[in-house]
Amino acid sequence: MNKVSVYGSFTQALFFSGTLSVPKYLITHYKKMGLSDQEMMVLLQILGETETNPYPSADALAERMTQSLAEIEFILTDLVERNILSVEQRWDLTEQQWQPAYSIAKLIVELADLWVMEYSQQQDQAKVPNLSASAMENLIRIFEQELGRLLTRLECENLERWLAAHYSEEIIVEALRRGVSAGIRNFRYLDSILREWEKKGLRTRVEIEAEDANFQARQEKKVPSVKNAGRRKGISPKYGDFYL
Repeated sequence: MNKVSVYGSFTQALFFSGTLSVPKYLITHYKKMGLSDQEMMVLLQILGETETNPYPSADALAERMTQSLAEIEFILTDLVERNILSVEQRWDLTEQQWQPAYSIAKLIVELADLWVMEYSQQQDQAKVPNLSASAMENLIRIFEQELGRLLTRLECENLERWLAAHYSEEIIVEALRRGVSAGIRNFRYLDSILREWEKKGLRTRVEIEAEDANFQARQEKKVPSVKNAGRRKGISPKYGDFYL
């Protein structure tokens, strides 16, 4: 047989021997799933036999691999205990009886969970930079208008830190407004306001104003009215306001 015929026969045998389709995501992420190279190779060997022999023995696997029989048996047992592999019963049409078979259904579920987690993180990361940039620009503009000057680099870093701590633009601006009203424009003072609101679980301006109203109501209940105090001391209501 000439060389061309040998290559032709080999190519035909190669294609007709079947192919193994393995998701690229599994190949690139098996380490993150806690699988070693040896464990991944055992899984590939099992996947390669799914159609013809869904339950290959440890002996058969050891003949193809560099691991010993004892090592293969240990890997199989460990994969089953970790729910990477499971053994189920399937109906064999040829033999007309139930036969054991390896299943990687749980592995696929874990792989899907990993994909969803990474996809969600990518979406969050894609949204955060634009949102943060927009928020920073808006806050810098408002602060510079209220303070009547340009912000320093350290002050801008403070704004970035507040946004990173998940303080909303709304309450950061509200803290600024209150600081300006009190005549205090120190960023440390604004930081103390934000921390106090965080301790109380206040996340919106509406919640902050409601807390202010509740605080005012509690204070009014603690202090008796001057008129009532005057009556108790025998002071005429007519002159009650004199003691305010």
